[in-house]
Order: sequence, then structure tokens, then C-alpha cells
Amino acid sequence: MTDMTFEDLKDAGINTDEGLGYTGNAEKYLAALQRFYRRSDKTIAGIKDSIAAADHGELVILVHALKSNARTIGADELGRTAEQMELCGKAGDNDGMVASSDELLDKLGKVLEIIKPYGLMEEVHPASEITAAEAERAGRALIGALEDFDDETAMRLVDTLMRYPFRFTLINVLKNAKEDIREYEYTEALIKIRRVLSQIED
Repeated sequence: MTDMTFEDLKDAGINTDEGLGYTGNAEKYLAALQRFYRRSDKTIAGIKDSIAAADHGELVILVHALKSNARTIGADELGRTAEQMELCGKAGDNDGMVASSDELLDKLGKVLEIIKPYGLMEEVHPASEITAAEAERAGRALIGALEDFDDETAMRLVDTLMRYPFRFTLINVLKNAKEDIREYEYTEALIKIRRVLSQIED
């Protein structure tokens, strides 16, 4: 795995240096590409459903997540378009956000075509990562530890949760939750942890 260069992706316009920098090594980068590809149907359906329902708040959340995930794999153009949509939505320019959706979905489709060979490869699970089921078990145990004011166990379980491949914004939420636990702000930590756990995907 470590001898993979991803030159074909680089030639197609994917910023593989950025992706490898975010993920840490070739194995984790490949796993990120596969997750991006395999979750794309859900992403596309969510965006289309939000537009159809005029649920602009949900659309902002979805394009924010897509922005982060696109940058994780080095899909910079897609990430920039998602960011522009997110900024429109946050500024209350819902028409502008929706007007950009066709461009976003077009760019997403092109990225998916580029990374398709990696998405269809046998799934990779880096040794350092935990599965969704393991993350959910750790999350339930973490909530129990916080409700029991067991800071030592809670800190250990937050570290375990950080081994699940959350997007980087959620990793930062977990880091902030650790600070809450250190300061004995258990209620604040619980709010953050529940937010993160809701983002675990199969």
C-alpha cells in the first residue's frame, strides 16, 4: 500500500499532496477516497432532497460536510464550490445557494468518475482506525462515563472515538469536548459528544 503514488489522480486534477497531508499516509488516503466514493449516493440524494423541500438549513449542513470531505481527498475545486454555497446559505442568500447546486453536483460527478477505480477496489481499513460499530459502542460507553462523572474513563473513550474517520471539523469538536472534561464541564461535553455521534456513518 505504501508504494501507491496516485499519479493518475494528480494528473486528473486531484490535489493528492493535500489529501495525503490531511490523512497521513497512502493507506489512510485510499480509505478516505473509498469512503467518499461509497457515501456519494447518500450525499447526492441528501442535497437533491433538501433543494426539493426548500430545506435550506439542511442544505448548508450538507455542503459544509461535502466541503470538508472534498478537501480531505484533495478535490479542491469541488471544495471551493461547496464553500461558496455554504457562505451563500449562511448569508441568507438561499436563491444563490440553490442556483449553484447544478455546478456542485456536476463537479461532484466528475470527482466521482476520477476516483471510481479506487472506490471499487477492495475496501481498506487502516489498522489505526475503528469501525462505525466500534465507534458507536465507544460513544455509548462515553455517554455513560460522563453521566457518572468518570473523567478518566471519559478521556480514554474520547481518544478511542478519535480513531474513527470523522471529518476534521468533528475531530476538533472532540478535542473541545476533552477540554470540557478536563474542566469538569460534563454537560457541555455531553452536548458535543452527542453531536459527533450523530455523524457516525455505516
